[in-house]
Amino acid sequence: MNTILVPLDGSALAEQILPYVRGLAPSLSARVCLLRVLADEENDNLVADGIMWAYGIGDPPEAHRERTQRLWDALRERAAGYLATVAMQLQDAGLDIETMVRIGPPDENIVEAARSQHATLIAMVTHGYGGLRRWTLGSVTDKVVHSATTPVFIVRGVAPASRDLALKRILVPLDGSELAKQALPLAAELATCANAELILLEAVAPTIEAYPGFRPVGRPQSQLADVLIAQRHQATKELDTLAGELRRQHLSVKVAVVNGHAAEVIIDEAARRGADLIVMATHGYSGLRRWAMGSVADKVLHATRTPLVLVRARASGQATIAE
Repeated sequence: MNTILVPLDGSALAEQILPYVRGLAPSLSARVCLLRVLADEENDNLVADGIMWAYGIGDPPEAHRERTQRLWDALRERAAGYLATVAMQLQDAGLDIETMVRIGPPDENIVEAARSQHATLIAMVTHGYGGLRRWTLGSVTDKVVHSATTPVFIVRGVAPASRDLALKRILVPLDGSELAKQALPLAAELATCANAELILLEAVAPTIEAYPGFRPVGRPQSQLADVLIAQRHQATKELDTLAGELRRQHLSVKVAVVNGHAAEVIIDEAARRGADLIVMATHGYSGLRRWAMGSVADKVLHATRTPLVLVRARASGQATIAE
């Protein structure tokens, strides 16, 4: 069975992912695992206590250890209670829920929990703080994106969703590379589960540096225009081929080739076309190195208002919806 891992930090901002999970889980026939990570930043205080005791101030080591254990037990109990409350709300929506409390670095624990749970997706908000500011979801999300092999579903924590996620249009940015295409299996499965339309998008923005053999002489603007036309033709041909393959899977597919810088095109087209989700690989280069999807994905992640799924591309093979 598919599993969606949902890291929470106890904040209202982090909980903004929950309406999206309520929409995604039934479409994927997925259970939901709620994860609460207690970051061990209290170690700084423990070290300070040890120094104080060495100078004859504070509790002896035995009392210090007992107090520390009581603290962690109380934190675990509070975290478990919090997750139980959230779980009840999701169970009322008919979802299958499991909860988990861990201690340690949040990003490492999220990645490890996703691996041990064989998670289909990690779903989280890009920022948000716990009541004690134990960890920041923005930086944690960045670390998870760069280290997890599990696809990461990301929503910017700006305003609560007005409704559960309903997938009607899924935007898939491509650049002509095999690595970029590794986002397609996941996007296609999501589209199949939700009966959603796929939009295959490629941005074209030729530069002199991108074409080592191209040396403008005499009429550079005209030559650049010719290159752009040729590039648009090639991109359209490639996208049409992919669209044909996907349509044979009984999917509704549109293609779009747009002039401009990739990140800007992706963000603008997602908004203009009313995309409910962007699914893209986290890195990969086109044959002409038109743009690096790693840096583009990072720019999209930090700027788009559209929910985003990032698929960690691999050097060979294809990423699938379930690792």
